[in-house]
Formats: sequence, C-alpha cells, structure tokens
Amino acid sequence: MLSYSLLKNHAGILLAGDHTSLAWLHEVIHDVNDRSPLVVDKEGAFLGLAYDVRKAFEQQREVLQPPKHFEEIGVRYGVKILWPVLLLQHRLLRQSLAFLSHTAKTQSVAYALEAVIEDALSEDFGAQAERVIDLWQRLDPAQPEVFDMMDSRSGIYCSWTKAQRKAGFAQLLTSFDPMYDRYYAIRLQNGEKNLISPRDFAAWENAEWPDPRW
Repeated sequence: MLSYSLLKNHAGILLAGDHTSLAWLHEVIHDVNDRSPLVVDKEGAFLGLAYDVRKAFEQQREVLQPPKHFEEIGVRYGVKILWPVLLLQHRLLRQSLAFLSHTAKTQSVAYALEAVIEDALSEDFGAQAERVIDLWQRLDPAQPEVFDMMDSRSGIYCSWTKAQRKAGFAQLLTSFDPMYDRYYAIRLQNGEKNLISPRDFAAWENAEWPDPRW
C-alpha cells in the first residue's frame, strides 16, 4: 500500500510504497496520460509523476528498510515530491477519470493516492489543513493554463522559508485560478493576507527552482 513521510520545511512528502503498489500507480498514470483528453502535453509534468514513481520502485530514490522487530512490513521505496507539484498532478488524475472508462484497480489507486495526500496535508498544515484540502480539491487542471502555472508556483514555493510556506500555501493554491491576476488588486484592497503578486510569479516563469531544502 501507499504511505508517506513529511519532508522538512513543509516542502512536500516522501511518497512510499511496496513494489506492487508503486508499479500499479505507474501503470495507471501512463494509461491516463495516454487516454485523457485533459492531458495536452503527453510528455509534460503529469507524466513526471510516473517517472518519479518508476525511479522509486527501481530503487533509484529512497529505499526504506522495515523497522526493527517489524520485518514483516518489508522493504518499501519512496520518492520526494513538492507539494504544489503533487497536488496538481493528483487533481489531473482524478478529473481525467470522469472522461475515461476505467477499472476498479484504477479507481483504487487514485483513491489511495488521494487518501495519502489528505492525511499528509492534515498533518503538515494543522489548523489550516481544512482550507488547504478544500482549495486542493478545487484545482481545475482541465483548463490548460493551470498546468502552465506549475513552474512559477513551484519555483516561488521552493524559494520560501518554512514559515512562508506555512503562512502562504493556501494563497498559493488560490493563484492557480486563471482569473487570479484580474482579481488580485481587489483582493488586496479587501485586506486578504499573504497574497502573491502576479509580478512575482512572472519573475519565476522559466526560472530554475531553488533547492527546496527538504
């Protein structure tokens, strides 16, 4: 089954699983990537999740030995994934299933990943988790420009301190709304906290992401 460990500084999670669970996830992502009408770039960031998962079960990322006296858990394999990236990838997976015929296996894998993310967000963001989860589930990658925003949002998230990530993650998620730039000034005048200027996002477009310190 899939599991997680929180990374440092609210960076994201170490997504982990046994070989079979990760192989199933890899298979499902490739199938959805090939068939989904929502995936415009078939070699893009969504397929990157399959790449990360494959590297994990090929033992090229994190190899997690079972705890002492619990050898029955077995060896697991993991990969580190940044929060903004994982949340958008998962939403594209879930939304795509509405347009595709799929098996119980596919649905079980998608829900297993969703359960891991929900538990991890609750642990990582505490009192803010309910709002963060709500905003995550509102992300709409069916709009092509939303996935194009991943680079700038992830770049700025990597540049933030731990405190900035905790305070600003919810507003970062609101910025995936294609109307964000238009309503930014109004929201700022209304006194909303931790808003990110569209100019700041523009500065991170096509820029190399800093070390996320995870």
